[in-house]
Amino acid sequence: MVRTLGPTYGMQSEIVMLRWMFAAVLAIGLTFGRSAHAETFRLNYEAAVLGVVVLGEASYEVTSTPTRYAVRANIRTSGAARIFDQTEITATAAGELNEAAINWARYDISHAYSGKFRRTQMTRSASGLAATISPNYRDLGSPPASDAQRRGSYDPLTGVFALGRQVGINRACRGSVLVFDGRSHYRLAVAPRAETTFNGGGYNGPALHCDFRYEPISGFSSNFNRSNVPSAQAWFALPAQPGFAAPLRITVPTPVGAAQLDIRSYQRS
Repeated sequence: MVRTLGPTYGMQSEIVMLRWMFAAVLAIGLTFGRSAHAETFRLNYEAAVLGVVVLGEASYEVTSTPTRYAVRANIRTSGAARIFDQTEITATAAGELNEAAINWARYDISHAYSGKFRRTQMTRSASGLAATISPNYRDLGSPPASDAQRRGSYDPLTGVFALGRQVGINRACRGSVLVFDGRSHYRLAVAPRAETTFNGGGYNGPALHCDFRYEPISGFSSNFNRSNVPSAQAWFALPAQPGFAAPLRITVPTPVGAAQLDIRSYQRS
């Protein structure tokens, strides 16, 4: 029941987990693949704790061709979570695709939360990576992300796009990517658990059940407790042929039970 999630412990813990899940889901929005022609995917997710207390919603519109991709995402808190934390995130990313590489070019995220607002814009070219952040972070972490780490990473959306390609091409929970979000540098990685089936949100078929890890590297505050980062689980649709694996569910443990992000509708055109 909602009253078990008091703001002094339970609900605040859920908000932290919700933001962590949102960071992952922003990236996950891109893991739907491309064909010989342009494709558009319209996806909706819902986040809840204990399967009943709604925390937030996410919607995505993803378009890809054999040579380019673009995605728009919107995420907001809702239900019980909105009483304690009003978060809304709008993000876009775009870049080029080829058989050998994913080359991201632009990333733009606007994040409104608890009466505050921040916008991060990043562009990537042959000359390097440029970031405009307003307002800028007063603390860039201890240690801050280095230039080499910034240049050698994906933006958050493209990062899990690349991870999804690894999962789908391998047809197994294997792969990892490096990500830079304007401040933090981290690794997203999957490891195998089991092959299973999934029925929900418009998908009914074989799936991969993976361990999903968020591994902080640099650009985090000195008091950030890395040992408290939870180990999540993720389900990906298993493609009939080696290719892209579509994310279906993420679960994250919390002090009062599992917070879960589930696909609620899936449209492809």
